[in-house]
Order: sequence, then structure tokens, then C-alpha cells
Amino acid sequence: MAAKNHATLEDLYRVPGGKAETVDGEVKFMSPTGDLPSSAAGEVFVSLRGHSARTGRGRAYTENAAVVVNLPNRRSFSPDVAWYVGGRKAWRLLRRWGFGGMGCRCTAR
Repeated sequence: MAAKNHATLEDLYRVPGGKAETVDGEVKFMSPTGDLPSSAAGEVFVSLRGHSARTGRGRAYTENAAVVVNLPNRRSFSPDVAWYVGGRKAWRLLRRWGFGGMGCRCTAR
């Protein structure tokens, strides 16, 4: 049996549009969200953007901002909303957030 090649972060740069993450060594495409999750993510983004403006710290991102993480079975994460305090990346993936960074997924129940 041939060894399986694991997807790299560079593979994410080649994904044509859409939202994707690396999970268990594979590029996984994410489904679009619907009414309630998108609305909730919008509210969280507006709040985080306001916080950044008031404090002069960090930047708020909407979905499709991929973040490099070091989690079991996962090397990237593309939350619905993210807040990041690191330097600008000029079209590169945001590097793992440390203190002051967060991401969230909004789902309807």
C-alpha cells in the first residue's frame, strides 16, 4: 500500500475560492453557512471590530481567514469570526494566535 501524502498549509494557498481547513492530513472543504449562523457571526464580527477600534488592539476577521494552529489532527482552522493581535500577513495564513486571539464557529440549533 502506498504511503498517503499529507496536505500541507501550502495546499491551502492553492484552494480555488471557498473555505477549507487541513484535518487529519487532508484538505477538507467547508460547507457554506445559512441564515442564523451567518447573522450570529456578523454580530460577533461587529462587536470585535468595535473592540479593536476602541482599544487600538487586534483586528477582527470575517470567515475565510485561515489560522495556522497546532491541534491534534488539525493544522489550520477557518473560523466564522476571528480576532488576531499579530502582525499583518499580506495574503498569508494568520499564524497561531496566542494570548488575545480567538476564533468561533456559529451554528444554529
